[in-house]
Amino acid sequence: MTQNDIRPSDTDPTWWKAPLIVTVPGLPLLVWELALLGAEDALGTTLGAAVYWAVGLLALAWALPHRRSARMLRVTAAVAGLLCALLPLLFLVWMVMLWGSA
Repeated sequence: MTQNDIRPSDTDPTWWKAPLIVTVPGLPLLVWELALLGAEDALGTTLGAAVYWAVGLLALAWALPHRRSARMLRVTAAVAGLLCALLPLLFLVWMVMLWGSA
């Protein structure tokens, strides 16, 4: 058997970068939203569901296979998870701006 017969590994050596970059700001935000606000009690069912979607998408970004072919799916899941985590906070900021202008 020669060197050319060996199939190179399809493993992505930097598979962990996208989930880690998104988890660093996203995880404290999710813990704050779940602990202090109470996802469905204070936020309502729609924004509470966004918090649960964010947890699921961030977990999916970490659980996807470590192949190069799954890199874009991993980045997409991580960024979508961060956006879902930011949604209740942005809604809260928007409501404070509305109440402050009245």
